[in-house]
Amino acid sequence: MLSFRNLNVSYGKTRILQNITGEVKVGQCVGLIGENGAGKSTLIHTLAGTIPYQGDVTLHNQPLAHYSQIELAHKRAVVMQSQQLGFAFTVQELVAMGRYSYKESAKQSAKKVAQYIDFMELSHLKERRTTALSGGELQRVSMARCLAQLDAFSDNSEPKLMLLDEPTSALDMRHQHTLLSCVKHFVDMGNAAIIAIHDLNLAGLYTSDIIMLHQKQILASGATPDVLTEQNLNHIYAMPLHVKPHPLHDAPMIYSQRQEFL
Repeated sequence: MLSFRNLNVSYGKTRILQNITGEVKVGQCVGLIGENGAGKSTLIHTLAGTIPYQGDVTLHNQPLAHYSQIELAHKRAVVMQSQQLGFAFTVQELVAMGRYSYKESAKQSAKKVAQYIDFMELSHLKERRTTALSGGELQRVSMARCLAQLDAFSDNSEPKLMLLDEPTSALDMRHQHTLLSCVKHFVDMGNAAIIAIHDLNLAGLYTSDIIMLHQKQILASGATPDVLTEQNLNHIYAMPLHVKPHPLHDAPMIYSQRQEFL
C-alpha cells in the first residue's frame, strides 16, 4: 500500500533521517517508536509529502507527486502533533473541513460530520470554539476531522491510510483507548495506519508492527512482539526496561524501574 525507499531528510546541513526503507501493507497498524529526536515526526511529515526529501515514496504503487491534493485527501489523512489554527473555529466547523474535497449536499456533509464527532465523544462540544478546548479535546477534534476526511467507516473498495503523530499524547487513559480502538477498527476494515507513539504499552496493545528509529535510521522493524524486546528497548532508551506478557492479551507489556537522580 505505502512504500518508502532510501529516504533522506535534512534541515539545512543537519541530517534528520538517513536511508529509511520500509513498507506498510493493508491490514497493518504500524507503531513508530524511538527516543526524542529520533525522527518520528519527520518521517510522518515525509510520508505525508509535506516536507522535501530524497528517495521514493509511493502510495498504491504511484509516487505521491502523481496525485492531486484532492486525490491524496481521499486516500490518506494526517494528524500532526502540533495544531496551528489561525481562527477560532467551532468543533463542528473544523471537522467539516475534512469533507471539503467531497461533492455532496450540505445535509450529507452535516450527517457525516455529526457521525465522526460522535465517534470521538465530542457531541457536547460541537459548538465550542477550538480556542476554548483543552489539548486533549483538540486532539480528539483533529482525529474526528481525519475520520471525516477519509470517510473512514464507509464501504469503499480502495484501502486508505492514516498518518498519526502522537495522537494520544494529551489524552486521559480512557480516551487513549477510545482513539486507538477506533484506529484499529479502521485498519481491521482493510485499511492501514502509521502511529508515532511514545507509550510503549499502548503500542504493544494496538499495533501489529513496529518501526523502531534510532540515530536517524531504522534499528529494527517487524511484528510488534519481535521488535519490542528488552535488548532493543534497552539499547535505544539507554535504561533498564523489562518486557512481560499482558495478562489478558497476546501483547508485550513494558515495565521500567525507578532511577536514582545523579
